[in-house]
This record gives sequence, structure tokens and C-alpha cells, in this order.
Amino acid sequence: MFKLNLKIALRNLWKNKGITAINVGGLAIALAAFILVMMYFTYETSFDKKNPNYDNIYIVGRTFPDFKTNFTPPPFSKAIKDAFPEVVAAGKMKPGGFEFAAFTDQGTVFTKQQLFMEYEAAKMFNIVPEGGLEKPNGTETFYYLSKPYMQTLYPNKADNKPEIVAFGSKAEPMTGQVKGSIIPDPHSNISFDALSIVNEIGVGESYGYPNYYTYIQVKPGTDVTALESKINTLYQAELKKNGMIEEGENATVTTAFLDPLKNQHLRPKAGNDANYKVLIALSLLGFAILIIACINFTNL
Repeated sequence: MFKLNLKIALRNLWKNKGITAINVGGLAIALAAFILVMMYFTYETSFDKKNPNYDNIYIVGRTFPDFKTNFTPPPFSKAIKDAFPEVVAAGKMKPGGFEFAAFTDQGTVFTKQQLFMEYEAAKMFNIVPEGGLEKPNGTETFYYLSKPYMQTLYPNKADNKPEIVAFGSKAEPMTGQVKGSIIPDPHSNISFDALSIVNEIGVGESYGYPNYYTYIQVKPGTDVTALESKINTLYQAELKKNGMIEEGENATVTTAFLDPLKNQHLRPKAGNDANYKVLIALSLLGFAILIIACINFTNL
């Protein structure tokens, strides 16, 4: 009986081979599209997940009446670290606002994503140069280039020793030491092609210079909502103490907030969530295509 039913089914499929090919091909294309969408979904939702501190890192931002920003004043990170024991680390970073040339006799590169970062932030984000992450002494600065840039400048380099590189104009160059190279993670919110690591950035700058990204790492199990409230209270107190709020002025016009690292790529509080909406729409479309193809196939 089974063989007879199989023969009848095969005969019907052959008789309607055009429709059969369309349905089978449609299902195959739908499956391929669904798999691609799911791969894209996984990629977009896993930025920085390789970081062992992923679930405990937050960026400190500020809310104004008309907008939100992730830029904060430099003294605030130390104030947070000193005030709250649940904060195990606090570090700042600042993107460079310029592009410059670095060159040797063997090649030239143009750094477009210069990043200044504190040692604590480098540890927090698990940034490890080739040869290991070292803590600068005092006001010492360790300057690194991305691995591809270092290979362009020194194509035959086979060790992790520092090198001397010229910067700026070839007519009147300035020289400096490059500590080593770093293989940047393209799947991270922290991107750079040149990195300066120091113990502290923004030294001597007050609350009137909110030009830095402040990240904190909290202890596992920390009540983040309660911590956010305490950080906001601290921020108001710091503004008053440093003369940033005049007598009688409403101190709550500007508030501080915490935003988890996992939100920074798709749903940042101080940013645009258009990418997140596109991702959800593509995912729903992928499911819809797969369901329609399956229904057509079952009606074969």
C-alpha cells in the first residue's frame, strides 16, 4: 500500500512539475532567507558579548529637557567610584576629533578613529594589546596602533617591541613611540585605529567640560535602579558643590542616568533606535516568509 501511495504521489508531482518546482524552490529560498535574517539578528544583538564584564558595564549619561547625551564631565567618574562600593571600576574615554598621518620609510597610514582611554576602562573592556596590557606609570602615555596599521608601517615586524613613528607633515614631522599594536574587535561598540592609554584623562578639567564617556562596572547582583537614583543624587550635589548651579536654580533640570552596555548598539537611551526597529521588522518578515512558504509546500 505504501509503495502504491508513493507511486501516485510521485506521478502527481511529475504531472505538476512546474508548480512542484515553484513550491520546493520557494521553500528553499524562504529557508535561506530566514537563516540569513537569523544570522544577522544574532550578529546585531551580540556586540561586546565576548567581554567577560558584559552584563555589568553601564555608561553614565545625562538627561536635559530636550535631549539625552552620553557625554559627562571628567571628575564625575572618580566621584562615583569613591561614593559607591558596588561600583568596582570606573573609567573614561574620549574620541579624538582629528585625523593625522603616521609614517615610516616603509609606509603611511591615516588614523581616523583616535581614542583616548583610561587604564581602568581598558581593563573593563578587556582590551589587550599584543604583549599584554600594561599600567602606565604616573602621567605616562602608552600609544598603540591597530594591527593592520602597524603591519603597514613595519611589514617585517616579528616582535612586540615599541617602535618610533613619525607623525604629521613629512616636511616637518614629529616623532613618537608606538608601544605596540592591538587587534581591534569589529564586533564591539568601542572602535579605534589608534589608542592612547593613560591612568587618567581630563586632569584639571572641571564639571564645565562634559566631553567624556564615563563607564562603570558594577558588582554582579547590584540593584541598578537604586544605584542610578544614588548616582543622580550625587550628580546634583556635585553640580552644586562645584558652582555649576546658581542660587535658586532648579537642580533637577539636568539628571544622570545609567544605560547598559548591551543597549548601546541598537537601543541607546542617548541615541537612535532605528537600527533596532529595522532588525525587528526584518525578523518578522523572515518569519512571515518562512510560514507562507511552509503553507504553500503543505498544499503541494
